[in-house]
Amino acid sequence: MRIFISYSHQQGDWVCKRLVPCLAAGGAEVLIDRERFKLGRAIVGQMDALQDSAERHLLVFSPDYLSSNYCQHELQRAWKLDPKFTKGLLLPVMREACALPKPFLKSNPLYADLQDDTRPEPWNALLRDCDAEGLGTSAPNWLATRDEIVRFVSRKQSVNLVTSNGAKW
Repeated sequence: MRIFISYSHQQGDWVCKRLVPCLAAGGAEVLIDRERFKLGRAIVGQMDALQDSAERHLLVFSPDYLSSNYCQHELQRAWKLDPKFTKGLLLPVMREACALPKPFLKSNPLYADLQDDTRPEPWNALLRDCDAEGLGTSAPNWLATRDEIVRFVSRKQSVNLVTSNGAKW
């Protein structure tokens, strides 16, 4: 599934180091500006083209997101695709506490609360709805294991991986 991620660059570190790896390792095709935008081309045109190619739109809410003109542009375009939240095209993620945008208040859609991203339940729901369930374990466990592997490799120690259950990564 092609997932467009709309986020404020203030959350970029979390998005790129935790969210994107989990989605990609789980089997989703992630559409994100840092990997797809080209130099010398209009930003808004690239945003729109990338967003138009997505099957789902993952919106990472935070106060910074709500105050960003670019994020508001992406939010409004996504919302027009599913204004009554009946198709499941918008996947809201609460990364930092903030009031939901007005269009969301009326329909009150379910969102993944990842303010504490060590809890597996919101990750499970998000990965399921992104068709990215191929981690073979919970996202917090997968991230902890990945971080441990990085520590071993950075110390030039060997790592042996044993997988089961057909992990896609």
